[in-house]
Amino acid sequence: MRAMGLARVVVIGAALTLLPRLALAQEAVRIGLGAPTLSFLPIWSARALDTFKPQGLTATVVALPGGDPSALAALDAGDIELAAVGPDAMLRAVAKGQPFEIVYSLMSKVTLQLVVSPELQKRTGVKPSDPLAKRLAAMKGALVGTTALAGAQEIAARWLAAKGGLDPKNDVKVAQVGNPTAIQAALEAKRIDAFVLSPPEGYLAEKSGTGTVLVSLGDDFPLLASQPYLVLVAKKPIGPVTADLITRTAKALQQASAAAVSKPDETADAIQKQFFAKADPQAIATALKIMRNGVANGGKIDAQGMQNALTFAQETGTNFGKEFDAKASEGDLWTNHFVNAAKIK
Repeated sequence: MRAMGLARVVVIGAALTLLPRLALAQEAVRIGLGAPTLSFLPIWSARALDTFKPQGLTATVVALPGGDPSALAALDAGDIELAAVGPDAMLRAVAKGQPFEIVYSLMSKVTLQLVVSPELQKRTGVKPSDPLAKRLAAMKGALVGTTALAGAQEIAARWLAAKGGLDPKNDVKVAQVGNPTAIQAALEAKRIDAFVLSPPEGYLAEKSGTGTVLVSLGDDFPLLASQPYLVLVAKKPIGPVTADLITRTAKALQQASAAAVSKPDETADAIQKQFFAKADPQAIATALKIMRNGVANGGKIDAQGMQNALTFAQETGTNFGKEFDAKASEGDLWTNHFVNAAKIK
């Protein structure tokens, strides 16, 4: 499951152009992006701060039409070196026999937030300061707007309802509305009661007075606070040349992530100016501060975090078509080899 995010995103290219390696001193690394959301924070930060350059790299990052499956298909075909996707799509592909491996955790917490309308708050009397159980119970009878039916947002909404002791199938209604801009408009027009999206959508709703962040999944649930939620995937076998490229890419991402943690305002300003010029600068800054603890570990994955991701998938009814063992799959399904090799001294 993956964050569905930034309403005013600027997609870096409409489609993947199959570029040959540049005959320059800088080596090209091609990264296919499953979705152009701000939750892929290390990639935005690395490009905005140009941390690829000291590693001798020029990054070509493109959001591919078709999302995660398209990014993984491009990776399998050799059109890109790395795919930035949600782990669920990668796990489905591996279950079918495709030779992929997670080499970096781009976001190590679930970034989704439940945002509710003032009308729902008045009707239920719920407040963000209330105990979690009361906040979740307030979803009873709510109409949640989503970009697609049976997608990540609906799955998360029904999971939240179940955690609140509600019937996830019958106590929450879901309506397909469209992109985040359309969802914001629907909330303002009182056509929906709530939505589940990643920052900065909650901030934008609160700023306009049309909604309130009621639940932050990665902060309110320990299971969701530590897991590889967005990942960088490579194709196996990984030869020496590709291994070196991945290590240098990991170092660029680590340096950018360290800047996002230690200098969030400066990093957010660089991202906003280069990639989201029409967006509210404060929205980008707020989103970065909310998500920066998800990049603090420099891409590292551990067995417990991987197990958390598998448990969350199981609880949301995701069927990969194969059982995975988090600990036993280290070195095959996922690895810290490149993260450790790139670690900032």
